[in-house]
Order: sequence, then C-alpha cells, then structure tokens
Amino acid sequence: MFDRLIHRWLRIPYVLNLHYFSRPSRPKATILLIHGLGTSWQTWKPLEPYLPKDTRVIAIDMLGFGNSPKPDWKSYDVRDQAASIAATLRQKAITRLDVIIGHSMGSLAAVELAKQHPHLSRSLILCSPPMYRPQIDERFHHPEKVLRAFYRFIRRHPNGSKRILQFADHHNIWPDAGFQADQVTADSFLTALNTAIINQTALDDVAQLKLPITILSGKLDPLIVEGNLKKLAKEHKNIIRRSMTMQGHEVTDAYAKRLSGLIKQHLAGEYPRKKPPRLKAVPTKLKRAALKGAAKAPKTLRAVPKKLRPSSKKRRNTQESFAASQKYAQRIGRKT
Repeated sequence: MFDRLIHRWLRIPYVLNLHYFSRPSRPKATILLIHGLGTSWQTWKPLEPYLPKDTRVIAIDMLGFGNSPKPDWKSYDVRDQAASIAATLRQKAITRLDVIIGHSMGSLAAVELAKQHPHLSRSLILCSPPMYRPQIDERFHHPEKVLRAFYRFIRRHPNGSKRILQFADHHNIWPDAGFQADQVTADSFLTALNTAIINQTALDDVAQLKLPITILSGKLDPLIVEGNLKKLAKEHKNIIRRSMTMQGHEVTDAYAKRLSGLIKQHLAGEYPRKKPPRLKAVPTKLKRAALKGAAKAPKTLRAVPKKLRPSSKKRRNTQESFAASQKYAQRIGRKT
C-alpha cells in the first residue's frame, strides 16, 4: 500500500539495482550498461574482461527484471525505464556519463534516457537495437509486420508463453546468461514486449538526438531490421553503423570483443567515421567502348568537329613556314 502511494499516486520513480564491474576511487570516465528484455546485468558478463580498469562501469537491472522492483501495475515502457534509471543515477550522485550502452530493449531505453536528459551522456552505443517503423507504414512484405505478428502471438497466449519462458530458464536453453523467467519476471517480459517493443517510437526519437551514436549489430540477428539501421546511418551525420558477419542477437565473447573496441574509441573521443560510399562497377561493354574510342580518336580525329579541323593546305603551309623559320635561325647563328 505504502509502495503504491509513493510510486503510483505521487509518481516518484523507483530506484533500481546496480552492479559495479569496475569502481576505481578516481575514475577517468563512467560507463552505463543497460540490458535487454527479460535479462539482467549478467548479460554483460562476456564484456567484463575487456573493460578498462580505470573507468567506472555500472550495469543496471531495469525495472521489472533482475533484482530491481517488479510492480504489477507498471507499463514497463521506455519512459518508465528512463525515469527510473535517471532517479537511480541521481541517488548515486552520478551527474555525467561518458558512454551509455544499451542492448536490445535496453538500447531503446538508452535512446529515451538521452532524449529526456540530453546533457547526461557524451555518446551512445546501441547494440542489436530492435527499431521498427510505425505500424501505419507497414506493408505485407516488411519485416516489421512479421516480427510484430510474432510478438502479438506471444501476447495473445500468455500462459503458454510463460511456460515456454520458464522452461527455457530452468533448462538454461536461452543463450543469454542474464535471462530470468520466474512467475513475476515472465509477467514483466510480456508487458514490456507490448509497451516497449511492439508500440515504440524509437526511430523518430533517435533521429532527434545530436550526440554521437554508434549502432552495432550482427548479420545473423533475426530481431533487427537492417534496412532501418542503414537508413538511420545514411540520413544522420551523428549516427554510425557497424555490423558483424557471424553474430546474432546475444552478447557473446566475440560480440563483446568488438564492442570493447568501440568503447575505447568513444572514451577517447575518436568516434568511428562513416565509410566512403562504394563506387559502382563500370559494365564491361562500356569499358571496351571507351578503350576503342581512345585508340581511334588520335588517328581519325573523331572527337573534333569537321568545321574546326584544319585543311590539308593549311597544314602544309604551317609546316613549311615552321621549317623556313628554323633554317633562318640556323643561318643567323652561324654568322654570329
């Protein structure tokens, strides 16, 4: 009752659970890690060996997951998550972050956090962000429609979905080390799936941000739409996209190693640069035609119009006058 009064009626955000991977007495920088849907701070364990020791690295459990509060009345959308993350940072007297790194739904929460508090962080790294276009723009062949249909199917069958999630958690089938799906967390999973993933505005929100943003994703990730990420990077100078050939959605050791390189660049202020556009290959027929034209042009003077070509008489007169001038110069040289 008291909890409901404070957080529901007075609208005071919850304070979340934190885990420090690194906590030096005089940190040179501060990094915030935000996990994805249905997981916890343990998602980032593969990244731990690659983290800089002189940097304060904080991993947070989002609202409804891990060891953070799990109120049954919350919507668990990205606005709730961002408000709770900001309240937790204020309680710890953390007023400035160098990099915010979000994975999956955590990347959407990172975008919302940067939107609500534009001066909180210097840069963002979004890992495997499931960014989908608004539903009004969908067509039959769009990947967003297929993914949303799958998510809605899960929502329409909550009891079966909960049993599947709990079975995956109990038998360690889910590839993410931080995945949890007890009775309470499964409810949070299904609620957040609807509010944060299905009904999202992340593409519009990230387009409004001005700070440096790097998007990292795997080519084998079934939950992202590459076309949306490519379009973002193409249309906005502050957004860079990097992809990994043999990586999926989860943070593996190889994923963490690639991410650590981006972290070092962001901490140094040397953000990745956009790759120059590839030049289109010239068709073989055009190459052959160009070579033939170049070989024939000096002989036939095809490139010069007929009106501008000198006549044969003018060419002879010019050659004769040039030869006469040379002979005259030779004679003068001999006399002197």
